Amino acid sequence: MKRKELEDYQAICITLDGEESLVDKIHPILGKLIQHLLDLPEKASKPKILECFKKCILSINDFEDEIETVERESILEILYTLGEIVGLDPESEFAEAWRGDW
Repeated sequence: MKRKELEDYQAICITLDGEESLVDKIHPILGKLIQHLLDLPEKASKPKILECFKKCILSINDFEDEIETVERESILEILYTLGEIVGLDPESEFAEAWRGDW
C-alpha cells in the first residue's frame, strides 16, 4: 500500500462532480474509506482492502436513487484511483461487485 500517496490524495480533498446535496452525503463516505485504508497495516491483504471498498460502496448504495451519470462517473473514478493507490487492479472492476443500480 502506498501510504504517502493515499495521504496526499486525502489532503487534496476529494472532488466529486454533481448535485451538491448528494456530494455532501457521499463525500464523508469516501473520507471514511480513505481513513479505513490508512488504518490498515502496510502489508494488508487484498481481501482486507477489498472489504473496506465493499463497506464504502454498500453505504453509497443507500443513495442510488439520487445518483445520476455525472455523480456515478465521479464516484467510480475516485474509487478506482484509490484502488490503484492501494494495489488493486482497476481492470478487475472490483467496484461493480457491490455497486447498486447507479
